[in-house]
Amino acid sequence: MSEVNQEFYQVAFQVLVEESVPEYLADAAARIVASDDISDQSLGRTPIDIEICAQVAQIVTDGKN
Repeated sequence: MSEVNQEFYQVAFQVLVEESVPEYLADAAARIVASDDISDQSLGRTPIDIEICAQVAQIVTDGKN
């Protein structure tokens, strides 16, 4: 996994918490996206990373309905 971009992490975490994502999931998702490897087609994400991001996306989407 790539190095975590701390500034990106902080912003992502804050936005996700404001969108009612539980803090433990917001933390995990923010760490995942803040450490994406743009040189890798899968961004360096594991299947678990992808599942966490999907769960977070569902929470945010459900909150918009």
